[in-house]
Amino acid sequence: MEIDIILNEFASPQEALELGLMAERYGARGVWASNYGWSRDPFFTLSLLAHQSQRIRLGPMAVSAAELHPLKMANLLFSLNELSRGRAMIMVGGGGAVLQAIGGKRERMIRRTRECLEILKGASPDRMMNYNGEIYKVWGYQPKWHRDPPPLVYFGSNHPQSRKLSARLADGLITSDFVVPLMKSFVQQAHEELRAAGRRPADFRISNFWAWHIKADAAASLAEARRELMLRGWLGEQYFAPFLDPDEVGLMRAHEQDFLKAFLRSSDVIENVPPALVDKMIRNISFAGGLDQIEPAIETLKAFAAAGLTEIALRVHDDPADAIRLIGERVIPALR
Repeated sequence: MEIDIILNEFASPQEALELGLMAERYGARGVWASNYGWSRDPFFTLSLLAHQSQRIRLGPMAVSAAELHPLKMANLLFSLNELSRGRAMIMVGGGGAVLQAIGGKRERMIRRTRECLEILKGASPDRMMNYNGEIYKVWGYQPKWHRDPPPLVYFGSNHPQSRKLSARLADGLITSDFVVPLMKSFVQQAHEELRAAGRRPADFRISNFWAWHIKADAAASLAEARRELMLRGWLGEQYFAPFLDPDEVGLMRAHEQDFLKAFLRSSDVIENVPPALVDKMIRNISFAGGLDQIEPAIETLKAFAAAGLTEIALRVHDDPADAIRLIGERVIPALR
């Protein structure tokens, strides 16, 4: 299993270059640029890294066809791929932060994504595309300049319908916040669907978005993890049920607004929720704590690998260079 790094939404092109080259030196497989309504454009963020790096893959995460027409998405993706000499990738999503920022709705997500994937995977410099979808139309599209090895196209979703669609049309699938027991069954089902679609599981990429908070300062790490906890599966009970008892799950759901308030205030104080429950949550659904937590994190990563992940995408937060250094010096060598 290989390691990808997800940069936070505040990374500039210059910062992405520096952090990406550091990740490349340590042997990371890829770097992802986060896509939010308030962030820099992720394709542009990765442009300097695409040009100046040699080996590492790079791509935006996640871009929805509800916010960007698949033809324009293809042009941006193929341009990044040309700039990186065939190392681009993209995670297509159903619509998240950007869609919310523009007042959009997650309507017909599967149909939209299906047509987007068909356009991205069907575009060719050797033949003209005339695509007449229910939602998207593409006429006379033939990017003759798109001559590099094709980019990897992932679908980012946790849902069974999305998994089935990915098995038919995508190069890979990226889930979010799946703990090991959930990941194991999800991968098994994906492999069954790939075989049913006439595809080899060995040719398909499966990753999982996972939060990295480990720091030399354990208190700062745990504070960061508490601040970001609302984002872990958006507190969906299915993501916590493997390690919380039913009463704890019920308490978590009853105080969803308290988790949200802490996130919106960028606070590590989650009111009205027992600290022991918060600690149990962050320690099971992210990597958090001091340097003594690196070895347990490595064991969890090995369990993810045994469950069938081909790579895992570690989201770094504050002090990203320090996080990449820890991952590069301690984690990546342990997984080889």
